[in-house]
Amino acid sequence: MKTPQFTLIILLLASLIGFGWLFTANSLAEDDHKGKGHVEREDQHRVPFLDKDNEGNETAGQIAAWLLVGANLTIAMSILFRWVNNFTPLGLKLKSSLSSFNRSQKKHLMFLHYYLNPVILGIVLWHWLTSRCNSSALPEMGLVVMMVLMGLGIVLKFRLCPMNLRKKVYQIHTHPIFFLSMVLALVVGHTIVD
Repeated sequence: MKTPQFTLIILLLASLIGFGWLFTANSLAEDDHKGKGHVEREDQHRVPFLDKDNEGNETAGQIAAWLLVGANLTIAMSILFRWVNNFTPLGLKLKSSLSSFNRSQKKHLMFLHYYLNPVILGIVLWHWLTSRCNSSALPEMGLVVMMVLMGLGIVLKFRLCPMNLRKKVYQIHTHPIFFLSMVLALVVGHTIVD
């Protein structure tokens, strides 16, 4: 691996870890759980338009999380196979078979990515509407990034933008920093909330 690329990857990982610690410390320092002796408050997950406590509709959150993993598994596999082909000293025949397997799995599984992600967005929006917490805004930040990424994906899939903008939209949609920041915001935010 080239030294500038390796340095860039190390800096990216360090900044993502620092980003998570920064928001975790701020959110824990300014939470609403003063003097309670426990983290969970009784009225923390109160739904504004329902008169009962539903504990944040955790089932919808679990469903959305697992569907998000399933819908994007083919993308993760594709990135892994490309990384293995580019950065490992494998034989030419093995690299060729990995590339053909990657093309095959993308051909047969990309429909899950295309059509499950809008369904996930609906489930995530329901989960957000039925659960609120004042401890952290990180889940909402992750939701905004998720909505932008999914919106850009819909724009790409159905070619809703001009041809001269399509390359930039694709670069934003496929850039790993946005996906990693979404996952980091969701995981750290939900860890703070729980």
